[in-house]
Amino acid sequence: MRSRLRTIAIIGGGFCGTVLAAALLRRPPLQPCRIVLIERREQVGRGVAYRRSRYRPLLNVPAGRMSADAGDPLQFARFAQPENPAGAARRFLPRELYGEYLQDLLRQSVQAAPAHVGFERLRAEATAIHRIDMTGPYLIGLSAQRQLLADQVVLACGDPPPIEPAIAANVARHPHYRCDPHCDGAVAADGNCLLLIGTGLTMVDVAIAAAAQNPHIEIHAISRHGLLPAVQAAVPVHGTGRAAPDRDFLSYLGAGALSAPGLLRAFRALLRDLGQAGGDWRDAVNEVRAAAPTLWHRLAVAERARFLRHLRVYWDVHRHRMPAEVGERLDALRCAGRLRIHAGNVLRIDAAAGGALRVRWRRRGAARASTSELAVDRVMVCAGTDQRLSRTRDPLMRALMAAGLAVADPLGLGWRTGAHGALIDRDGRPAAHLFYLGPMLRADYWETTAVGELRVHAQQLATALARIDA
Repeated sequence: MRSRLRTIAIIGGGFCGTVLAAALLRRPPLQPCRIVLIERREQVGRGVAYRRSRYRPLLNVPAGRMSADAGDPLQFARFAQPENPAGAARRFLPRELYGEYLQDLLRQSVQAAPAHVGFERLRAEATAIHRIDMTGPYLIGLSAQRQLLADQVVLACGDPPPIEPAIAANVARHPHYRCDPHCDGAVAADGNCLLLIGTGLTMVDVAIAAAAQNPHIEIHAISRHGLLPAVQAAVPVHGTGRAAPDRDFLSYLGAGALSAPGLLRAFRALLRDLGQAGGDWRDAVNEVRAAAPTLWHRLAVAERARFLRHLRVYWDVHRHRMPAEVGERLDALRCAGRLRIHAGNVLRIDAAAGGALRVRWRRRGAARASTSELAVDRVMVCAGTDQRLSRTRDPLMRALMAAGLAVADPLGLGWRTGAHGALIDRDGRPAAHLFYLGPMLRADYWETTAVGELRVHAQQLATALARIDA
């Protein structure tokens, strides 16, 4: 059972799927083939991150570091501002503009593709993947009872969608409760008191959008530690980033096994040396980020778990930073008393009279019996997705695990993968023709959520696919 023409199916048309398709179209296999990009949304290239929004939230990285092609750093900047790409490279541009750039990148790649390569965009939802025999091909089950036979399949989907937290069991269908901050109508103008669960970058965008919608709104944001994302450094006029002192973080570590406390001690030493050389903590974070895959491979599972328990939250707030302009808006809201940040845990959410919601929570460090209450008009969960695949309700992810074609890593970070993202099955064998590309590569590489890392994985996978003899 083989397809008449070699078919490479890419499931997911967000950043990863779009960039992979564009790379394959520009450097395709030598034999005739077709590339099918499957996306359930109306538009490709946007996903959740780069959808159109009336609030036009900004990217968290300057345009000069957002090119989908690592070999052409100013590609996005040229698209955004052709007359002055160097100027655009220093700016934090709107997210929706980046989505337009990805769409244009794919469109140009389709036009430039050689005659022996076809491209098809299929609007559908993939619900299952069946392996015909041990080496493929794969039969992909699609919505509306359709099917697609493919020789190679790439899952280019992001993290599992959010699931309802247990604390909101009593209000899951309440009109003023939202588990997904990205859904239509999540930010509404009505109501004078809003609670946001989570204090990361998503909360920042939602708080600023809600304040713009309603000048009288009072916003509360709660997370376990109550930490806000750090602020990006200003980008100098002469380039896309500061010239950081040259340090190799790996040289601060000895040979042999690593531990989470050992990483922390080495980081502090690096931070001290960079400070003496005229750098700052951002330079230290960037050095560790570059070494992250090597570090992660050297950590035993128990030490990875230790890092996740004790250090991850501090890494995240310093690694995933917001533009200075956004930080200033947030500071203005806090100074005006319109945004209050709390450190603690939400215990329960219940419906109250008049359509309001009553939230019980405990401050960080408070005695178990000590609880507080908030009466709010709306509640929105901004804590991100639940990365644990064992709890996902996504039909495709559940089908893959049920069939034994893919397994989750023991720490709940994502998929177990081999070379170029080949999915590892329940018997521990890497697939020859089934791959994953996206943030759930963090299980094996840790740093795989940003453009800087994902574009490299996309290019490496495209090269590997082009060399496969179907």
